[in-house]
This record gives sequence, C-alpha cells and structure tokens, in this order.
Amino acid sequence: MKATKKQIQVLSRLKPQAAFDSLRKTKTRWVSKGFAVQAIPSEQATPSFCVITSKHAAKLATDRNKMRRRLRAVAYEILTTSAKPDMAYMIVARKESLTLSMQDLRKDLKWCLKKLNLNHDADPTCAITD
Repeated sequence: MKATKKQIQVLSRLKPQAAFDSLRKTKTRWVSKGFAVQAIPSEQATPSFCVITSKHAAKLATDRNKMRRRLRAVAYEILTTSAKPDMAYMIVARKESLTLSMQDLRKDLKWCLKKLNLNHDADPTCAITD
C-alpha cells in the first residue's frame, strides 16, 4: 500500500532545529531492527515526523539517501493511519534499514508505535480526520 497525496498532505515534516533538539532529549524511545523511534507531544493536530540518517548508519551518501527515502515512504504510509495525531516523531535509521524489506520496515514501525502506546488503534478517541 502506498500513501496517497491526501495522506501525505495530512502529515507534516519537522524542520526547525528546536524540534530536533527536544526530540533528542526525550526518553520516549523504542528501537527495532531497522530504526529507532522517538516521540514527544506536539501542538499540531496532525502528526509530524523527521528521518535522521548518519554516517554511522552508512558511509556512502547514496546509501544514506536510499535509507532516508525508504523510511520516509514507510512513515507516510503508517503514521497517517496508525499514529496518534498530536505527536512529533523522529525516526533514526540503523544499518539494517538499507537491507530490510519494505514490509519488514512497515511491521517494525507499527510494532514500535504499539510498544510506545502511540498508535491511535489503542486509543479510540484519537483519529486523524481528512
């Protein structure tokens, strides 16, 4: 399943440096095979996210870009349908995110949200409206 343009427009991207700094300091974190997910409450009504890849995860820039594209695609699919809407998410890539299948990445992100109690399926009062 690919994210539609309508779903992509609902989800916003984190840009300011202050958002990154506050996400780095948070204790709400879960690590899976392909990436780590961190989250903090946000003032926005829709979920927002950022994807971080470092040279530690992959030495070549082309590999880091591929990881970033893959994780962004998974985030657009899963966060629009399964994430709590009033949260900001940071997805930090790990070495395995380059080789894992897209299905495994989707499953990992859903699993991380479930473990952090951040999926809106667990809380029926939270829902993203179109």
